[in-house]
Amino acid sequence: MKEKNMSRLQKSIENFNRFFFIFSDAVNAYKKDSSVVLTHMALVQSFEVCFELAWKVLKDYLAVNGVSVSLPREVIKEAFSYETISDGQIWIDMLNVRNSTSHEYNIDKVNSVLPDVAGIYFDELNRFKEQIKDFHE
Repeated sequence: MKEKNMSRLQKSIENFNRFFFIFSDAVNAYKKDSSVVLTHMALVQSFEVCFELAWKVLKDYLAVNGVSVSLPREVIKEAFSYETISDGQIWIDMLNVRNSTSHEYNIDKVNSVLPDVAGIYFDELNRFKEQIKDFHE
């Protein structure tokens, strides 16, 4: 499909899917050898971007369905209330971690979230990747 003919939702989904594979690579590298500091950095950065793209997919999907919200926390709450996502708390947790890692300069605090990023949050975003295959306009 030509990009200029794609809807905003389709573009959001395509961007998320492309970046999810980078996040997946970072998770695999971290799981292979969690002692490599550059892997930590790649995991955190790729998670932040992947999560950012995920909530924007939700925002665009809600908009297509007549729900206008703009802030990430609002988008998550509406997506949960419309049963677009099944576990709103994980999404709020991901938002909080994304916010803290984006502004946290304490390496020990950042490192403390890496197991959740590579485990719980990766699994949730992987479920989301499968779920958005059914998002239609």
